[in-house]
This record gives sequence, C-alpha cells and structure tokens, in this order.
Amino acid sequence: MLTADTLPVAIGAIARHLPPFPKVVLQLLEMLRDEDVSMDALTRQARNDPVITSGILATANRLRRINAQPDLHDPFVAASLIGVAQLQRIVVTAAMNKFLAEDKGASFLFNHSHAVAIVAQELAQLCGISTEKAYVAGILHDVGQLCFHIMDAERFQEVYRQSIADGRLIERKTATFGVDHTQIAAALAAHWELPEDFILSIRDHHEDAVVTSRLQAVINLAESVSRGLDIPESPKNRVTRLNAKAVDELGIDWGSPAMHDCFGRCRARFQYMVQ
Repeated sequence: MLTADTLPVAIGAIARHLPPFPKVVLQLLEMLRDEDVSMDALTRQARNDPVITSGILATANRLRRINAQPDLHDPFVAASLIGVAQLQRIVVTAAMNKFLAEDKGASFLFNHSHAVAIVAQELAQLCGISTEKAYVAGILHDVGQLCFHIMDAERFQEVYRQSIADGRLIERKTATFGVDHTQIAAALAAHWELPEDFILSIRDHHEDAVVTSRLQAVINLAESVSRGLDIPESPKNRVTRLNAKAVDELGIDWGSPAMHDCFGRCRARFQYMVQ
C-alpha cells in the first residue's frame, strides 16, 4: 500500500507502466510553451501521430466547408489555418484518448476528463483566465485514476462499484490504495515536470475550501459543474459540496444569464464530442 511518504519514490515505477501518453504530449506542450516556436516545427512533431494529424485536418476542413472551400490534405497548411491554441487542444485531447484507449475500463474516465475540460474552458472564458490552460488542466486533472487501473484493476473496479450508492469513492480509494487519485496524480504531474499551477489544479480539484490559484479554482468548480450537469451521464454524478472560496475568487454569479448560457454551451459541446 502506498503512503504520502513513499509515493514520490514509487511514482517513477508507476509511470513506467503507463501507456505512452506523456512522451507525446509533454514534447508538444513543451514546444507550445515557447512563444517563438514555429508552426513548421510543431506540425513536424504532431504529424508523427496519425490520430493528431487527422484531428488537425478535420478541424481545419470543418472551417473550410462552412465557406464551401475544398478540403485540405497538408497538415502544415491545416495547422496554420486553425492556429496554435486549437492545435494544443487537439494534441492533448487526441493523446489522452490514445493514452486511455489501452485500458478497457477507462472510457468513462476519458469522457469525464473531456467534460471537465469543456466546462473549465467555458468558465475560464467568463473569468478572464487562459482558456487553453484551463482546457489542458481539465483533460489532465484525473490522470491519477488510471494509475489505480494499472496497480490493481479488479480492486479499483470493486471500489468504484461500491461507491455508486453513496458517492464515497475518494475515501474508499484511500482505504484501498493508501492514497487518493488526487495525490497520485499530483505526484505523477510533478514527475512529468508539468508547470506548478497544473500540479496544484490536479492536486486540489476536489477540495471544498481551498484556492491555490485561479486556474485551480476553475478546475475545482468545473469538476462540480460537470457532475451537476450530468455530463457524462453516471449514477455517481452528485454535487454535495461546492467550493465557496473558488466561487468568490472567480466572481461567479450562478443566476446570471451568462452562466445559463455557459451551461448550455457545455452541454452542447459535450454532446457534439460524443456523437
């Protein structure tokens, strides 16, 4: 069983048994953090993965079809059309899908991660926070769940099943594995040398009275909102606590027309994603 003290040492071994998501994404995210990186360099890296290349072409061609323009077949031209921000979104989403595809029990995790990413991006837009950082942090926030699949899939599924009735998933995971998924995910993010605000957002996305950054506040509330909207549908989706400090930090007014529109966009975007 893991403990908070043994986790920093154990995480290296756990990371070695994960699918090859980090290598793909971390290289591209590192390039995307460089304001002077060329689109040519990004495209050369991205086109090594056929799933990411397909996503770039599909996104660009959807825009072109609106204007009755012929489809593009060159990833560089397509990437230039959609821009760096959209390219980053495609890279992280496609890579996470590929990352989780090797685990048969992880389809819900991918859909949940994508739902949180969508909600986080919409909240970030309202609150003046980087929408791209919010999206990436949302996609990555639950990566610790996959570690439990790797460690003992049968025990994790039993914990998951038992928690449907009362929602006490975090408590049961801690009792079974010694740490919860937020701790193991934060350790994994630190092992991958992700930015500090990403690590804090991952670590504290279930805290109900903690704000460590505005990005963390967005991810924390996006977790609650996605479950409140029941996207993706699940009997476990319930909101029993809400981080009031995060609400105050972001200046959110739940009854405002802007928030009602935000909820509608979140539902619509998620439904479009799963079609």
